Amino acid sequence: MTASPQPSATTTPSARGRRAPFVPAVRGDLAAAVASPEAFATVAPSVPRTAAYLLDRRLCVVPRIGARDVALWEWIVTQAVAAHPNGLPTDGVELALPARPALVAMSGHGRPVQPRELSDSLVRILGGERQELRIGDAFHASIPAWVPPLLRPGLYGYLDLAVLARLTTKGGALLYRHLVGRLAADRVRFLPDAPAHVATIPVAELGEILGMPAPHRMGPLRARYLKPALADIAAHVKAFTVEAEEAKDGRGRNLAVAFAVRLRPPEMRTTAARLVDKESLSFLYAHPDAAPFQLKAETLVKLGSALPSRRVTQPRPGSRRRPEAALASELHGWRRLWLAALDEALTGTALTPGHETAATRGQRLLDAIERDGADRAFWAFVMAEVETPDLQVRLDTGASIEPIRVLAKAEAARVLRFRAARADRRRALRHARAEGTMEPATPKTPRTDSRPMTAPAPTEAVPPAPVPVMAEPDAALVALLSTDAARAEAQALWRYWQHAVDFPRRHAAETARRLLDGDLAERFPTIAQADDAMGGEYRRNIKWLAEKFDMPRRVDEDRVATKVPPYVDDDIAEGLVTFLARSLLVPVINRGITDPKSGILRDREMVWARVTKARNEWLEREARKRAAAPKAGKRQTYEEMMRERYGPNSFPPVVKDANGIYRAVEEAKEAK
Repeated sequence: MTASPQPSATTTPSARGRRAPFVPAVRGDLAAAVASPEAFATVAPSVPRTAAYLLDRRLCVVPRIGARDVALWEWIVTQAVAAHPNGLPTDGVELALPARPALVAMSGHGRPVQPRELSDSLVRILGGERQELRIGDAFHASIPAWVPPLLRPGLYGYLDLAVLARLTTKGGALLYRHLVGRLAADRVRFLPDAPAHVATIPVAELGEILGMPAPHRMGPLRARYLKPALADIAAHVKAFTVEAEEAKDGRGRNLAVAFAVRLRPPEMRTTAARLVDKESLSFLYAHPDAAPFQLKAETLVKLGSALPSRRVTQPRPGSRRRPEAALASELHGWRRLWLAALDEALTGTALTPGHETAATRGQRLLDAIERDGADRAFWAFVMAEVETPDLQVRLDTGASIEPIRVLAKAEAARVLRFRAARADRRRALRHARAEGTMEPATPKTPRTDSRPMTAPAPTEAVPPAPVPVMAEPDAALVALLSTDAARAEAQALWRYWQHAVDFPRRHAAETARRLLDGDLAERFPTIAQADDAMGGEYRRNIKWLAEKFDMPRRVDEDRVATKVPPYVDDDIAEGLVTFLARSLLVPVINRGITDPKSGILRDREMVWARVTKARNEWLEREARKRAAAPKAGKRQTYEEMMRERYGPNSFPPVVKDANGIYRAVEEAKEAK
């Protein structure tokens, strides 16, 4: 059987299958970072590593390994991954790398690493013969075969190579790698006010992780490895903080060490901007400030990605879902706090005691803006408020009216700063043009089109659509209703309907019947004559009112009170009387009558549509009530209901004896 030229549904790859798998990228420019140790610390490149790779302990058991050896190892692995973006070969990797970048990656302690130290480190971590190197030479490195399987795609965390270069103890570097792996394996992400993540490690495993030779005793482990490692991490790691607590049994023997890891707010350079809809992005641009204090929309978008929303339900710890990003309203809440801090720093009016002590308040905030720029200063201010809320507690708009006034004052100050800066720019531009240092402004000219005009092609004339012929109002009818007698009768008829308007359910039908029985012709002859000229449209309205407010009733119903449909509420009842009985009278009283018959028909159609809508909604509600009502079942006696409610023993069955007395039924006794 020949193969079909059309692919089958089972062989066609899906959209998920066609999509390339996500590959985490290196954060920071590696080429710019290796220019010097200072540039390496400034760029601070971070590399992704899988949790399986970070939790592997083969690097920990390397004899005489040091902190610089760990930094060199991660640099070599980074270069191997960069050379093979599609995955490392399973049989290992052979590399020839320049020595100068590796020396920079190891020189984080303030003293440049010499080539001979690089040669010694290569022997310790890779083995083999010692390579005699100079600064401009290249060295050979071989990645072992156990590394590629561990770097397959999976849960990953980021190692900061600048942190590894600054760490001074072997235990600090190895513990840092292990904690990053534990955070990645447990899917720990930053959430404001989240509890610390606790990782418990037995003493024997901790000694192996920190590179301590056996036997692993808690006393030497604590003094020589654990305390120096924790101090090293506290001094150089900015991504998280670590606190260790020893766990002991009932006899006081050390069993494990619990590490409480608390993530710090992310840095601006490590946060990626997410996609934002056009409307939200334009809203972020809609609040300009003076140039020294202007924030980029990208900074606010990054902040929304870094700080999860407090108004949206977030996934549970360890969930595969990503935290929900902050809403645009929350971003503008942080922007308003920033404006309040700016106004506080510029005016010197302290809002909280943190104005004198916090690193991102007062004059220190202005210095940070001048040194690092408004965006970095804003990021530092927000992260400081996230870690230690101060100004956001003081300016909680739900507490009182005063925070709203403070924020409004800061917003007004922003507008004044922007206008003053714009005026200064325009003034400087005018002076420069007046002095001749800048070209004069180009005068605005009307837009012209140099292309020749071509004559339009002749087209057949399309006949216009016929205009609907409107019925001309009766001039005699308009003249009749424009007289003083008609106006006086309209005012009297307006008062005649007053009780029906105030109490439509009680008086509307009665008033309408009185008019139909003869009051309209006797007391209001001009209005009756005009109604005859209109074909009795006004009387038709009155008759409809009488029928609607006095429906046919059963024999047993009260004959005094009027019966109104249940779907006619008070608003509809008042509207019925107003539009059907009084709408004709308004233009007559105001001497603005133009087409009375069309007005009556238009009002009647509007009222009918309103009543029909109310009736349909009422029918729908009644249908839902009937559907939700309990269905009638088998009738139960009083005894059956009591037994079902209180149990069979509380209401025992009874039977009438020969004397007519009800006695409880005795259960049959068991035969002995």
